Amino acid sequence: MISELELDRAFAGQIENSINFQQWFLGKTKFSEQSDDLRLLHKEQANLKPKKKQENWWRHWWCKIEDGSESETDIFLVFENKESQQRIALHIEDKPPHGKFTPNQYLNYKKRAEFMKGKAEFMAYDDFATVLVSPKVFIERNQEEVANFDSIVTYEEVSEYIALFGDSINESNTK
Repeated sequence: MISELELDRAFAGQIENSINFQQWFLGKTKFSEQSDDLRLLHKEQANLKPKKKQENWWRHWWCKIEDGSESETDIFLVFENKESQQRIALHIEDKPPHGKFTPNQYLNYKKRAEFMKGKAEFMAYDDFATVLVSPKVFIERNQEEVANFDSIVTYEEVSEYIALFGDSINESNTK
């Protein structure tokens, strides 16, 4: 079975190495108008992580918010506008075909993103969007929870750029 970590790694590799994929993905968010002017800050993010975790610069950015709850973002991306120097963050939740939301997970994304905004240890971003990446079938099964994300991108769409996402859907259809 293709793991969520394998999918996340493939996604991060593609976003880091393909300007076309970056612009396409940003085009699915409220930052679509800026997509040509944004630069991914993956090296800067890596430098904020402990040495042994730098290769996964995008993965599991944890924080503890005021209410005492702790949680993480599956894929955390920060971009900087080349002209204005403003930073934007994408907080991405990846839900594979077999995935399920944990209690309040879908609510915590926006809360966590708001809490992390402007803080140096989280790249001091100025604005953010929360994004769910999942197969259409998951979205249909979880419509109420999914509505809490700013943007939704399907595995079917991502598979046009990263074949592994299509393989994941096909694998789940054979079970």
